[in-house]
Amino acid sequence: MRIGIAALHHETNSFSNIPMDWAHLRRTRFEKETYRNVYTPRRNYSGGFLAKGKELGIEIVPAASAYLCPSGHITDEALEKHRDGLVALLWQAHQEQPLDAIALNLHGAGVADSYPDADGEILRAVRERFGPEMPIGCVVDLHANVTPEMLEYADLLTGVKGYPHVDEFEAGADLLEILADMVTNHWRPYKRLIQLPWLIVPAEGVTLSGPAHDVQQMLLKYEREEPQLVNATFFHGFPYSDIAQAGVSVTAMAKTQSDADRCALEIARFAWSIRKKFAVPAHSAAMAMDLAEQVPITNGPVIIHESSDNTGGGAPGDGTHLLREMLKRNLPDSAFGSIHDPEVAALAAKAGVGAKITCKLGGKTDNLHGEPIELTDAYVKCISDGKFLGLSPMGGGSICNAGLTALLVVGNVNIIVTSVRGQAMDDGFFRTVGLRHDLLRYAGVKSSQHFKGWWKDYCSGIVACDSPGIHCADLRVFDFKFTNTGYFPLGDPQWSGE
Repeated sequence: MRIGIAALHHETNSFSNIPMDWAHLRRTRFEKETYRNVYTPRRNYSGGFLAKGKELGIEIVPAASAYLCPSGHITDEALEKHRDGLVALLWQAHQEQPLDAIALNLHGAGVADSYPDADGEILRAVRERFGPEMPIGCVVDLHANVTPEMLEYADLLTGVKGYPHVDEFEAGADLLEILADMVTNHWRPYKRLIQLPWLIVPAEGVTLSGPAHDVQQMLLKYEREEPQLVNATFFHGFPYSDIAQAGVSVTAMAKTQSDADRCALEIARFAWSIRKKFAVPAHSAAMAMDLAEQVPITNGPVIIHESSDNTGGGAPGDGTHLLREMLKRNLPDSAFGSIHDPEVAALAAKAGVGAKITCKLGGKTDNLHGEPIELTDAYVKCISDGKFLGLSPMGGGSICNAGLTALLVVGNVNIIVTSVRGQAMDDGFFRTVGLRHDLLRYAGVKSSQHFKGWWKDYCSGIVACDSPGIHCADLRVFDFKFTNTGYFPLGDPQWSGE
């Protein structure tokens, strides 16, 4: 059996002024054997494709992949070049020796300038080229804004169930195994999509506990106990992708249409019934630090995470609200990891270790995320190439690259300054400049939930900070043009449960 694989993974924040153009996309675009070699050791979706294929004795044929840092809209040129390239490579492989199926990993919340459903466009192009007989499966992110078009073009659509997405590898492997069974036993699943009038922000969606955990456990129970159910997923959606179909959805794949309909409806009804429990308190930087100081230090630092400037959701990563507050408090053994500012990293590298620099740090993308911080005589303690091995169960095994990185010391606060935007999945930013997390008392990071996949086992406590930013939890501050502002919690819509 031969299965072709391809990927485009971009979570689009329509309020970001950082475009994803072709020059940026092609830097992390891999083809054929390079695609295989890069993702074979990684705990992500493509890593799951490759591992399960090897386990089942399936020949996996990689076409093209692009796993991208979330940002603003994908340019049409970038989407079209990647789309056409991956379709051409899949077709070339099919002409050389017929493919039995195609497995795709798409994000599900990708938006291009002329394509509000960028992921549906990729699926459309693959389906159009290969026709109705080719089995096509697609695994997407928990934050996918799932559209009817995605289910129209994919025979099988699944997603991760955890947030943090520590089950990406398993989700990729599961999709490939189901797809292989479809080929072997000549069947296709019946599908049901339910779109709910509901917007969930990432700050509310952690599945380690709380209402999102309860829905996740229901999904897993149904998959264990419903013999005709192949897969069920509760998609949180991504409200910052300002499109008409942004929102929460439930999908079910089953051996019969009645089972797909029933399971999807029961899951959707349960999730809808507890929607008001998803609300979380929002803390300013000052409030967050007040709470952090009350946490006993027992097992590593207290983590203060600035979800509103989460680069993993398209934010710039150069926000200064939380860092400014940490500098003001000047608490012993504090660190901030990290802030994105290539200019300051380069200035520090030029000055050299042991030097002191005066600069304006951060706040250079816009004014929303805070004004630049004026530093005087900041001590350059370390310069690094920013490369480190990812340890998180989400994407672990990856060689991460923060670019030229500097460690500045201002009073009691260690500030990690990077040249490449990235989210704090583990202590990698700290390791790359020689900081031991276990010796810290307070650590600021820019992440919404993914950091918890690793940090939850190495910290004394976690405090959320929701300062102003394009990834903040208060949806009332956004000027939506297409997202339905009548959806809960912005409105009080009625849903019939059908």
